Amino acid sequence: MDDQVIQNILHIQPNAFVFLGIALVSYFLGRLIKSKIPLLQKLSIPVPFIGGLPVAGIILLFRITDTAIINFDVSLNSIVLRFFLTMLALFGTWKLISRGTWVSMLFWALALVLGVLQALVGIGACEMLGGYDTVNNFAPTIERLDAISGAAQMASGVVTLGMILSLMIGAPLGEYLISKYKLKNPNSTEFDNQRLSRSILRSPRPFYQQHTVECMKILALSFVCMALGDLFNHYFLQDVFIPDYVSCMIFAILIRNFADKTNFFSVDGLALRTLTKVILTIFIALSTCSLRLDMIGSVTWEVLLITFLELLLNVIYARWVYFNFLGRNFKGMLFAVGGLSFSMGVCGNGLSNMQSLCEKYGPSTDGFLVLSIVGLIMLNVSNVFLINFLMMIF
Repeated sequence: MDDQVIQNILHIQPNAFVFLGIALVSYFLGRLIKSKIPLLQKLSIPVPFIGGLPVAGIILLFRITDTAIINFDVSLNSIVLRFFLTMLALFGTWKLISRGTWVSMLFWALALVLGVLQALVGIGACEMLGGYDTVNNFAPTIERLDAISGAAQMASGVVTLGMILSLMIGAPLGEYLISKYKLKNPNSTEFDNQRLSRSILRSPRPFYQQHTVECMKILALSFVCMALGDLFNHYFLQDVFIPDYVSCMIFAILIRNFADKTNFFSVDGLALRTLTKVILTIFIALSTCSLRLDMIGSVTWEVLLITFLELLLNVIYARWVYFNFLGRNFKGMLFAVGGLSFSMGVCGNGLSNMQSLCEKYGPSTDGFLVLSIVGLIMLNVSNVFLINFLMMIF
């Protein structure tokens, strides 16, 4: 851990071990807080967000009182995210992918429409608040962004606020839909427990031994896929604008289907579900603890108003479009929650909200996989063209 005094203020740069330790402790803080507040349980607010937000608040207090400035190395977040997505892609059997293809395409199309609507709302609000001069100056402002500009700080503030709002509103929206439409998850927890009990009774080895071996296998496969993806990116995709994790996910899907086709080895669903839940929890805890809450203070009231207009649009769209078009059932509810969350924040927020709901109502593996493919791969590619197209028009 590096620390130095600059202008009579202590600057601290915790290393990855300290950062990870704080994030993991914050998870148990979140469990404690949630267990004491029934409203948080009723709304299914994610535990790592509940625990990580006080940590971010303490760091903000240190900063504004000039006690200390603590900056976490957020590169760890991207490493953990890649690990999680690679592991999640191991769920990608051909049967699951083919079953979710049309849903993914429809989800993607609906998300693109939402992207256009968000742009129109933002531009329309700019016109009302600042006239055409504000709109005309918007694109040059983006082009001039750099690490120390006020516009960059404001953009960071908007992103931070969006992440907080998405984690506060996503799961409660799901609870509202479940209550209103009496939604039931066909993959009930009781069924999973019965299947697990039968599997334990049939196994010739003690469960803890078998489960340990299966978890080690998942870890080994994940690291192999990440290594292959990294080598592929290095030799073939250096000049291509594709996120690093995409290659890792593709190798994971290929390896999973090779295993299913040849029976050369198996991928245990329980071990995979356990580890993906653990890694996603760590990612959300890291992301929440490292939130720069002070950046929200740089957001002007005009931009703040636009942000809340965008939030209103996203809630309405998730409630009436995502949910109605993607099933009007439990899975449709999860897509609405995930779509709202990654539109206002990042895809990981959507997955965390979905995980919090699935902990209460039962798992949905294909829902997680569809959201990841659409939110992290398909939209990442299409948004580049969409943003350039909108900037050309406006």
